[in-house]
Formats: sequence, structure tokens, C-alpha cells
Amino acid sequence: MRNSAENQIGMVFIRHGETDSNRRKSYLGWTDEPLSVEGREVIAQNRKKYPDADFIFTSPMLRCRQTKEIIYGNQSCQIIEKWKEMNFGSFEGKTYLELNGNKDYQRWIDSGGTLPFPDGESREEFILRCRAGLMDCLTRLTEKKSDTFRSEDQSKRINKICFIEQENELKKASQPKKVQGKVVCVVHGGTIMALFDSYGKGSYFDYQCRCGQGYECTLSYTTDENGAVDETSIFITDEKIILGE
Repeated sequence: MRNSAENQIGMVFIRHGETDSNRRKSYLGWTDEPLSVEGREVIAQNRKKYPDADFIFTSPMLRCRQTKEIIYGNQSCQIIEKWKEMNFGSFEGKTYLELNGNKDYQRWIDSGGTLPFPDGESREEFILRCRAGLMDCLTRLTEKKSDTFRSEDQSKRINKICFIEQENELKKASQPKKVQGKVVCVVHGGTIMALFDSYGKGSYFDYQCRCGQGYECTLSYTTDENGAVDETSIFITDEKIILGE
């Protein structure tokens, strides 16, 4: 019988602040666009409403990194490359009105958004990529690689991940272990939808949120005796929207 242990983490997923393309309601995927002036101001105004973070992960995209900097300053973080927004292909930068009459766009609409974007990704490919990114995140946390959490100003401060000690070795194998502290992920709206569709109670479009919003939750998963994360064991509970007013 495989020895496994359940882990529980308090996690927060925040969608980046608004960009000019977001305001235009155009498709914004792999274009590395910064936050707009208004987007920066709104995030700054709400900065104290976001949960404190002990560990931070972000998408590699500038708009996410800027959002993280406004909320959490120079606090240490790691980049998850697989958490880039969806690749919208030839629809990138265009609005619904600009695509109106485009046959490829109409086919995509008629498919319920399941067809791949021309020269881009399908929803299925995107979800699998985001799930792989979460596995990367959890593996880094579970392995407790303290030397990977360095501050962005290149200081030598290292954060260490600690687990609550159990009463004995038997309990360690059979009872949940909770990572101390809050894990914050500053990502994209699509990334949030993909992950909560995969591991939450709702479906993909149930988790749409505005720029600056997000979800707080408890994420549970099991690891084997070598610390490897079992992807099939991951599930999300206690979902609570952030800035939902």
C-alpha cells in the first residue's frame, strides 16, 4: 500500500489589474501589455483589501508582475511560466465588433469556445497547461526548496516553508498537513477559470472575474513517500471571491 499524506494550503488567486486592452474589451493573451494608469490606481486604492502573502507566485506577464509589485512590493516571488494567459492566435488585440463577420470567429463562437483559436490554443490545451503550472507550484512548495524564494531586490533573505508538526510519524502519514502561511498567485482571468474548472465545484465560465478580483480558497492534495504530488488528488474548497462588491 502506498504511503501518502494529505496537504492543505490556503491559496489566493488574483487577476491582474486593468490594461488598455482590457478596457477596450479586446482579446489580450500573449501580448506583454503593462497596466494602464487607471489600472494601477485601482489596484493601489484596494491594496489593503488583499490578503497578506507568505509565498507568492506570478505569471511571467508584465501586467501580473506589476500588480504583484503594487500589492506586495519587493516581497519574494517565483514565476510560473505555464501560467501565461491563453494564446488567442489571430484574434489577439481584436474586439468582438472587429471580429464580427469573421468566419473563423463565427465557427469558434458556434463551438461554444471549444475550437482552437486560429494560430493559437484550444481551451483544452490551455487548461492542461495551467494544470501543469499548478503542479510546478505545488512541487516547489512540497519540496520545501527554501533557496528558490529570494527577494526581487537580490537580497539573500530566504523564506522557508514549514509544515505543522504532527504528534507522531503515523499521524504524519495519515492526517492532513497544512502549509503555514498564505500562498498568493497573481495570474490571469483565464488561468483562474482553468484551475477552478479543473479542481473546484463549478465549471469554466462560473469563475469569470473582473480585473483585480480573484478567489481565496483551500487547496488539498496528496503526496507519496517521496514527496511527489498526485495530480488526480487535487481539489479546491472554501471558495470566496475577493473584491466581489
